[in-house]
Amino acid sequence: MKTLLACALALCIAVTAHAETQTFLAYDFEFESGPVLPELRVAYETWGDLDPGRDNAILLVHGASGDRHAFDPIIGPGKTFDTNKYFVITVDAIGGGQSSAPKDGLGQDFPRYTIRDMMAAQHALITRGLELATLRAVGGSSMGSFVSLEWGIHHPEMVRSLILLLPSPKAEANFQLTVDLMTSVIALDPQWDGGRYTHNPVGGLRLAGMLYYPWAVSAPYLDRIPAAQLAKEIEESAQSYGNWDANSIVLRYAASRAHDVAAPFGGDMAAALSQVAAPTLILPSASDRLLGLDGARLIRDGVKHASYAEIPSDLGHRAGRAAAETPEGHFIDQQIRAFLAKVE
Repeated sequence: MKTLLACALALCIAVTAHAETQTFLAYDFEFESGPVLPELRVAYETWGDLDPGRDNAILLVHGASGDRHAFDPIIGPGKTFDTNKYFVITVDAIGGGQSSAPKDGLGQDFPRYTIRDMMAAQHALITRGLELATLRAVGGSSMGSFVSLEWGIHHPEMVRSLILLLPSPKAEANFQLTVDLMTSVIALDPQWDGGRYTHNPVGGLRLAGMLYYPWAVSAPYLDRIPAAQLAKEIEESAQSYGNWDANSIVLRYAASRAHDVAAPFGGDMAAALSQVAAPTLILPSASDRLLGLDGARLIRDGVKHASYAEIPSDLGHRAGRAAAETPEGHFIDQQIRAFLAKVE
């Protein structure tokens, strides 16, 4: 990629135990599809301290509708990502949070970015901004697992382990259809105006969140929860999507919809997955309807050093962000702790 990269920090890069939002700037950032953005902003936070060898860093990447705070509940002293041991980096992916996004003013003219573009921006941050040569682990959930797997494929020399929550090596048909329907209901809002809106189409965004909800859980879960809880959770999903800028979330899901690690390898999935040299922890949800088990098992069978465990849950896709005190959260915590203990 023909880029000139430089870093400009909103705050100095302080390696402290307290997370503070910082900004890395990549100049003349060239996207996979060709457009060049003169200045790409990447917002991130760091937790804990780098050890003398500068080799205890862990990068965590959030899901499609999340931001750099997605993993906050499990980062800290004695927690899953223990800041007494690790230097933890959380980052806003391109297109949302405080990183460069359509909401900044470009709207529909913002470059159509990909999962690999997210990885490339993070690579610039890690190597040019933080000047790190290695990462103890790269981990993420859902879209974050897409990005993490791309790290393992394209930078095997840097990544010492991968943690993939709710993963798939490509966007499957049911996920693509869900994204198409979400995009359609946003576009049906009269305020959408082809993405050239003057008022954010909140009604369409709310409907998209409501449409997404049943795909994010399982039928057994819906059967067992009270009607009042169901109504509350649907409203929470509607509110969450309603808080987004429409162009930003449409382009974010478009990037996830187009995801396929095999694309740079002429469609050869086996060739793509064989590039991963790092030990890889694969944690799909046993009841996930959005990103099912087939994709996770494809990764398991395609990478050289795979550890695989299905999260026993009826929470569906939501199992990947279960609270630490829940059975799902405890299972994830134990799996990650045991896995990281083996990574040298």
